[in-house]
Amino acid sequence: MSEGLEPLLEVLERARQPVDCFIRDDDGGWDNKRQIALLDATAAAAVPIDLAVIPMALDGALARELIRRIDSGMQPLGVHQHGLSHTDHQTEAGGRKCEFGPAREPELQRLDLSNGWNQLLRQFGPRLDPIFTPPWNRCAAETPHVLSGLGYAALSRSRGATAQQVLPELPVDLDWCKQHRAGGPEAIVHAWSRDLAARIDDGLPFGLMLHHAAMEAAEFDLLRSWLLELAHHPLLRWRSMRSLLAEQRVRTCATA
Repeated sequence: MSEGLEPLLEVLERARQPVDCFIRDDDGGWDNKRQIALLDATAAAAVPIDLAVIPMALDGALARELIRRIDSGMQPLGVHQHGLSHTDHQTEAGGRKCEFGPAREPELQRLDLSNGWNQLLRQFGPRLDPIFTPPWNRCAAETPHVLSGLGYAALSRSRGATAQQVLPELPVDLDWCKQHRAGGPEAIVHAWSRDLAARIDDGLPFGLMLHHAAMEAAEFDLLRSWLLELAHHPLLRWRSMRSLLAEQRVRTCATA
């Protein structure tokens, strides 16, 4: 047994059926070396991972590597859009960092979303999932309407985001990097156990959020060891965001 996972395994003993889980890694296009280290860590356990890719940050080398991994079946890997350039347009207008916040009119949002989508579509073709993860996990109330009008199928933010009734949501629960900064592996396991218990109670998928560009080598090793332990646990079912969306294992709004 991997050291430190005992509290999480104890929570799982309560589950009467497997809990669907997914991993979303943000800021694809930043720090390709760490991106590959993360992909290798998840591939070792054959656990699906979904990359939220910044269109204007993605270079050809990383795009080709992602396509190689997807097409070869090397690992279950999904890609979807993460903003346009991960630029903050909100703080100067007042408020928290946001690329698609109320400071930007819906038409400007539409243009940026469409531009970003087309850039990724040229790179990935049908491999691209019609899911949108907004930078900093927040967006304006109008943004889901804009996304819907452009044909996006789902939105992924943090659980507890302001409620919306326009698009299905695939919210993430656990912010690995935030918890690691707060208290290292013990803090991650504590938060993971708490959030997983909530998903056991409500039957919704559990989402783990990573930011590879903010992770160190020791964290990739830790993640690899934990995933190797948990990959085949009978009460955890590791899923891609695409498969959850296809089965409607999503919620129609975020919890306010």
